[in-house]
Amino acid sequence: MKFKSKHLRRLGYLGLGLLSAILLYLLFLRPTPIKEGGFTSFADENTIIFEVINEGFADVKLLDVRVNDGMKPAKAELGVSYSLHLVGGEGLDEDPDIEFVDIREVPIKPELMPDEKQAAIDQGSHIPLNYGIRLYNDEPITQIEVKYRYGGITFTRELPMGRFFNKP
Repeated sequence: MKFKSKHLRRLGYLGLGLLSAILLYLLFLRPTPIKEGGFTSFADENTIIFEVINEGFADVKLLDVRVNDGMKPAKAELGVSYSLHLVGGEGLDEDPDIEFVDIREVPIKPELMPDEKQAAIDQGSHIPLNYGIRLYNDEPITQIEVKYRYGGITFTRELPMGRFFNKP
């Protein structure tokens, strides 16, 4: 009987160690699933649109976007494209296949492979294919921070786009 107890205790320690290793990986070592693609900055740099790509395996839920060391932008919108047209550049409001919603309204689905995107278009499916965040601010934007939930865990990430901004 004593042998079984020792055996169960070892299994318990092994399980606890494995669970700790998984949590350590998820919280600290795993790269973030959010990646920024190209972006559009308008002449005054008070309005910026940047592509958002979910490289993870589950939906990403945007919670908040901050600019310039934690300031809330005048307006933040999530652009959702139902075509191969990226959410960037001008004329987005006139495109019937792109809609802008509140950043918390639509989760960002994992990125589809090019053949999956083409199949969705060929079938006429109304599936989001590209995402972008449009920010309006009262002063030039010099830094962007995105807060989101992925896999039940909340993350905050500063987007490394500083080389594009005119620093004061």
